[in-house]
Amino acid sequence: MKTVSIRRASMDAIVAQAEREFPFECCGLIMGDSENSVEEVRPVANIQNRMHAEDPAAFPRDARTAFLMDPKGHLAAMIEADRRKLAIRAVYHSHPDHDAYFSPTDRAQACSFDPSEPDYPGTFHIVMSIRAGKFAGAAAFAWDIEKKEFAETKMTVE
Repeated sequence: MKTVSIRRASMDAIVAQAEREFPFECCGLIMGDSENSVEEVRPVANIQNRMHAEDPAAFPRDARTAFLMDPKGHLAAMIEADRRKLAIRAVYHSHPDHDAYFSPTDRAQACSFDPSEPDYPGTFHIVMSIRAGKFAGAAAFAWDIEKKEFAETKMTVE
């Protein structure tokens, strides 16, 4: 099993965001350099509530059970990473009042361009369980090339 790690400051930042945005899902990216000397959290607004309000047929779930990264915020983070020669190391989101698991919806979003390959090869996904507004746990998921599926992987916080 592959092990992934993030810094304590990054974990604290994403947990704080998830607790602050409860009862809605939060989302964002963690970017860093190849030497692991830089690691930065980039929260991205969850626009799921807005999309649900505008078109409930196309977006039947609200932000209590789904997330959709704001395209402008997502693109801004990608441009910044590219400009600074950083990579997207992780994608994260929270599950309010649910366990930290990688749902079929999470998998579909992670492979939105091609269902057989992740949108961000080499990145991992962190899902946080937030129960009654407080952090209850987190799990990390990495792409298994042989199985063509995301699998839970060990995550250390340093």
